[in-house]
Amino acid sequence: MLGRVAALHYLHGMNHQEIADLLGLSRVQVTRALAKARREGIVEIRIHSDEPIFPDLQVALASRYGIASTWIAPSFPEPNETLASVGTLGAACLQSALRPGATVAVGLSTTLASIAPHFGPDQLDVTIVPAIGSRPGARRSVSPHEVARQLADAAGARAYHLPAPYLASSKLSAAMIRSEPDVASALELARHADIGLFGLGGVTHGSGTVVDTTMSDEKVSQLIARGAVGDISGSFFDLGGRFVTGPVDDRMIGLTYAEILALPVRIGVAFGRDKVQVIKAALTGGIITALVTDYETANALTT
Repeated sequence: MLGRVAALHYLHGMNHQEIADLLGLSRVQVTRALAKARREGIVEIRIHSDEPIFPDLQVALASRYGIASTWIAPSFPEPNETLASVGTLGAACLQSALRPGATVAVGLSTTLASIAPHFGPDQLDVTIVPAIGSRPGARRSVSPHEVARQLADAAGARAYHLPAPYLASSKLSAAMIRSEPDVASALELARHADIGLFGLGGVTHGSGTVVDTTMSDEKVSQLIARGAVGDISGSFFDLGGRFVTGPVDDRMIGLTYAEILALPVRIGVAFGRDKVQVIKAALTGGIITALVTDYETANALTT
């Protein structure tokens, strides 16, 4: 039924009432069927235009922080709807930056998982690799390996695995893991990536994967005392975008702060009231070269 309703509407130009009369349905049933057809991938809509949704706000954001690439999605009362909206523009932003043969390094962030469903379906000659290890057995967070694989599957690209946890049990263990050939080669590939795709985490519990999964209240307090306001793929920074030493830096398996900043293009995908200060610091310090966020967050960043 979904396919019939979708074909009548999108291919044959029939309106909701005409379809309802033809198939013996109500207009509400037709509307719900069309919405479900989009959710289930029966209908895919492509808009061949690069016109921004909020041009004035985009210009204000770019002017204030000196950033050339800003992507602003609509905000919704339901957080999951906003997440999907941001994911849609995140996919568009990434695809606009890709060139044949490019390599993309993917950071540690649950927000990045929202991009994959909207990525592709063009077959892309690109490579996607994690910029940091994964959290084995994690339930609440999505690993960079999973995001890399999902993006590659969506676009027919190549995905590399970084076979390591993002946090080793000790400094010695971390050094040994980094020296493993498969780990070393994946990290080397990430270091020379053309594009970095990152989320931005905060320093309060509930606002970032690293804080939520690795740090006690005492360690968080120590970070805040040093001036930390957020992290990018496990590396913490202050209001000016300067690196702040964290309690688990020597145990992390992934790109260092300096290596992240050396990537030519660094796309930050983040939104929400608890991320405004973090995003502002990342923009002020030049940590990210492109931003994908929602209307409410962008508005807060410009006022």
